[in-house]
Amino acid sequence: MQTRSINYPDVPWKSGWKFTSGPTPQTPFLAANPAYSLTVANGNWSLQLAVPDLFCSTRLFYNGFSLATRKRPEKNRIDALVTQPGVLCGSVEGLPMPKLNSTLTLHYETGCTWLTDGSGVILLLQHESRFILVFGEQTMQRALAKAQSALDGNFETLLQTEIDERQKVCQLFSMNTRHNPPVALATETLYARLRERNQAIYGLWSLADGYSEETFSLNELYPLTRAWCIIDPPVALELIQTALSLQQSSGGFPAWISANGPVSQSSAWPLLAQSFELAWHHNGADPLLLKKHLPALRKYLQWALRRFDPHRDRIPSWQSEQEIFVPGSFERDKATPDLTVFLLTEMDSVLRLCSSIEHADAAVASLTEDREHLVRALNTVFWDPAAKAFSNVWKSGHFIHEPSFGSFLPLLWQDLDKQKQTALLENFEETNGFPGQQNPESWKQDELTDTVNRPVIHQFMAFEAIRSAQNARGLLMRLVHRMREGFSTWFERESLEAIRGKVSSGKAYELGPVTSALILSVQSEFEKEASYSAPTTNKLLQLAHRWRIRKADLYIVLISIILMIMAHMAYTIHHSWNTDSRIAEALLDYREGRFAESLRICRSYPDHPVSQFLHANLLMLSEQPKLAKDLYRKALTQAPSSPSALFGYALALHMSGDFKQAEKRYVDFLDLYEYTYPEEAQLADTYRMLAQEQFSKPHQWKRVFERPFMNDLGL
Repeated sequence: MQTRSINYPDVPWKSGWKFTSGPTPQTPFLAANPAYSLTVANGNWSLQLAVPDLFCSTRLFYNGFSLATRKRPEKNRIDALVTQPGVLCGSVEGLPMPKLNSTLTLHYETGCTWLTDGSGVILLLQHESRFILVFGEQTMQRALAKAQSALDGNFETLLQTEIDERQKVCQLFSMNTRHNPPVALATETLYARLRERNQAIYGLWSLADGYSEETFSLNELYPLTRAWCIIDPPVALELIQTALSLQQSSGGFPAWISANGPVSQSSAWPLLAQSFELAWHHNGADPLLLKKHLPALRKYLQWALRRFDPHRDRIPSWQSEQEIFVPGSFERDKATPDLTVFLLTEMDSVLRLCSSIEHADAAVASLTEDREHLVRALNTVFWDPAAKAFSNVWKSGHFIHEPSFGSFLPLLWQDLDKQKQTALLENFEETNGFPGQQNPESWKQDELTDTVNRPVIHQFMAFEAIRSAQNARGLLMRLVHRMREGFSTWFERESLEAIRGKVSSGKAYELGPVTSALILSVQSEFEKEASYSAPTTNKLLQLAHRWRIRKADLYIVLISIILMIMAHMAYTIHHSWNTDSRIAEALLDYREGRFAESLRICRSYPDHPVSQFLHANLLMLSEQPKLAKDLYRKALTQAPSSPSALFGYALALHMSGDFKQAEKRYVDFLDLYEYTYPEEAQLADTYRMLAQEQFSKPHQWKRVFERPFMNDLGL
């Protein structure tokens, strides 16, 4: 059970938190009041997991949770996962089993509690330490079949997989635990927003905020790519490839697309090439993948240059109110520096990608000329020498002094002149705010939400701009500290609401996608800086924190290691492994559920009968009976008196479709071990009859491997 532990921060159980099954989020379960209970939207029932006054540490995932008592958490805990829509699988250790409550009539049978309401059957199935909750099935038979199928699954493996997937997130956690809950909640929020492909969107996509229907917004793609490259790079690549599949025949991309089919008439912000470059580099920089998508990116860039420069005067301008980056600043034929910077950084990204493949010289030459015009426009049209800022806009052939948030964005361009860069940074430090704001603090929002005014996307791009600037590390870290304090304050306010039982707008720990991306990006930058500047002892303490080791324990471990090294140098004790001890270790690992370690040892001793037997068992558990039967046969050849190898061989033949041979082996087992292993003999007789009827998968066959009988050769 130690494998269940995860270095995830404890957060209060808050009513409204959704538990979904991943990219298919139908019928989510909701955390409810009283504490440690859950239900569904408009449900007239609840599942009480633990008594409300039990003081538990709670770790919330988008698809499950872990409850553990403060004392001996490894022995008193409840873990659960939503494995498919409407199905919650869980295990209980050291605590009472969950209880189904409802104002409607409850029906009871051995191991089952159920009720029916307008939505169908709600079933709670319990067996030993496991429980399965099924919601939404229309008949009891279907609900029971779904619950039984979930019960047959290997829950420990599923849970360990979820824990392993979060190890990269755990590396972001700080030694100061106050800052860790927002990071965990941001991660779970991003996972919860993933959706699978449908008829309108041909790939994995992310649910956007602020739309009446489920929508994929390409304007959120750059922050999402940044965040997913930190926690799960393959997801970032899938998202950008989904976005590229939405390219229109003209070469442009819509700002958003609804899951039901409608597409925005506005174009997306020019950040797509940078998003692709980022995801491509974080996924191994596959040249074939680049060769596949580079033509689309070049076509898109050529379209963008035409789209945003209809007068061909080499001064691009936004073309509609719905497309602008700074709200409220749109005027027809008014050019602002933010768009020029976006196009310039997009062009640089495409040029870098072109340099990574052969035969792209012609494309590079044409893009280089356009780039020179954009650079000239940025440095002459928008730069105000008197104000030492990019505070000009261009309208109807005239310069107009009009500072805005866009005046700060030229810092995104890495080739910006150092003197201009320094001027922008000094102005930011002096005013503690962005250009064009009467109140310098107005950019700092108390509520971390992605509103129609896009305050969070501005914070994100400001963070990106300062990070891109040279010699601005100190300023960046001050901004990072300020943001982290804001995130922590938000979480403390949410936690206080949870403790008081309050629910805001029916949702819990609500974060938008861009906010989540900002939290992860800021935390990643903080941890990167901490690793650069920390001395060796602090780095050891950081590792100890991630491994949940106290300082005193770490010192004891270090002293012990030093003493062991001294003893080794003094006595040079020879340490060797023999085959029997390694096989014994494999048996121990197998019995304690450390299957990967057991399999590694078995592969090192392929000719040993115990090794062959254990390897065959693991192949059976992974549903590969055709490979397993050969190993069982080899084990039987060397250990013909092994009852467990004979039973495993019969079952492998059975599940491989060799029913006649399986029936013979079952009969052999009955003849030899009917009185020695009566329970297994009865099971063999049942499976023999199923083999006669040519049922390829005996009922609950995986439970055979939970019997002590199958833990070794039985000799």
